[in-house]
Amino acid sequence: MFGFGKKIEIKKLDINEAYRNYEKNSNKIIILCADEQRSFDDLHIAGAECLPLRLMDDMEEYYPEKDYIYYVYAINPAISERAYKKLYKQGYDVYDLGSFVDYREDEEGLNAKRKRRKRR
Repeated sequence: MFGFGKKIEIKKLDINEAYRNYEKNSNKIIILCADEQRSFDDLHIAGAECLPLRLMDDMEEYYPEKDYIYYVYAINPAISERAYKKLYKQGYDVYDLGSFVDYREDEEGLNAKRKRRKRR
């Protein structure tokens, strides 16, 4: 009626469950962090790759394979939702994992990577 686009139903998945799925099927799943490289370098899920939200309009240039399942997350859940929508519109099989803040697998002995910085 007003010309607004069709509402996209977002496929969400718990970030911890998603990581366990990734460990079982790492040859079929790619975890993408939608944060900027600097934030990614500070802390990210082991095995994740960084593709900032601002570059996701050119997703096919970086990840032309559409037969993978893509999991996207960010520190801010609104960023991961925007990333999800961009990838969904480009025809990727994608799940929104929400915020990295909810990631707890590292507490269970699995490895999130944290870059240690020396304080001055």
